[in-house]
Amino acid sequence: MADPNDNVELPKATPVAPKRARLSIVWIIPLLAVLVGIGIAVQRIRSEGPTITIVFKAAEGIEAGKTFVKYKDVIIGRVTRVELSRGFNRVQVTVKISKHAAPLMVEDAKFWVVRPSISITGISGLNTLLSGNYIGFQPGVAESTTDTFVGLDVAPVITEQRGKEFLINASDLGSVDVGSPIYYRRLQVGQIIAYELAPDGKSVQLKVFINAPYDKFVGMNTRFWQASGIDAQLSASGFTLRTQSLATILLGGIAFQAPEDAMGPVAKENASFTLAQDETTAMKEPDGPSQTLLMYFNQSLRGLTPGAPV
Repeated sequence: MADPNDNVELPKATPVAPKRARLSIVWIIPLLAVLVGIGIAVQRIRSEGPTITIVFKAAEGIEAGKTFVKYKDVIIGRVTRVELSRGFNRVQVTVKISKHAAPLMVEDAKFWVVRPSISITGISGLNTLLSGNYIGFQPGVAESTTDTFVGLDVAPVITEQRGKEFLINASDLGSVDVGSPIYYRRLQVGQIIAYELAPDGKSVQLKVFINAPYDKFVGMNTRFWQASGIDAQLSASGFTLRTQSLATILLGGIAFQAPEDAMGPVAKENASFTLAQDETTAMKEPDGPSQTLLMYFNQSLRGLTPGAPV
């Protein structure tokens, strides 16, 4: 007997493709915010320069977030932190340097605090009265970079000036000081940049800088002498008055020249010279073997003084 269910058509299963997961619009905005934040962070990292540390004896006038580092009156960095060193005897200043100035951070670069100052050579740093103190910068010539520097106590006298440095030994400092002028034929060609007492304590060593191209006139036979004030001499030869300029009367100074313009070979950097008390002493030819003579005169010796020429 046939089964009556054989002719009944059963429903067929229809395959249905799985629904794709759709991203809710609620998540789009946070994802975009994350992507924008990542882009800003990457751009900031790529545009930032190095962070350096400058060690000073004191932090007078230096404030985090307000004090800038300037080179040729252009801001190249900003102070981000000021704190004491580990030994509590120094001040560590953290500075964020602009990316375009990063190649300037070489080992012999110099930093100092620019503040108002008054000295016998003039007044400097007046612009800081309104803008506040800032950190001055002088680039170096080294090839390797670094991120730690020791700040100078005072600003360097010579910045980016071509020329040569020479050493002059003097019996005392006299009336000269850092910044006092150096003259050649009454033309100012340099200045004193530093001085210190000799190790034996018997003399003073002056460091002078002669600007180019006048440094070529300093030869091994060149004589240096004190040009400070007024050099007045009264002798049997008459009255002699010498001075370089009005500035030397007030500020002091040093002059140099070779006797009879025979300066000899050009002096090398850091060559050493002796400072004479006046031009006459400097230009005097070296004495030969001395001999003492005793002379008798029948007439008056009025006007003769010790040191009168024979």
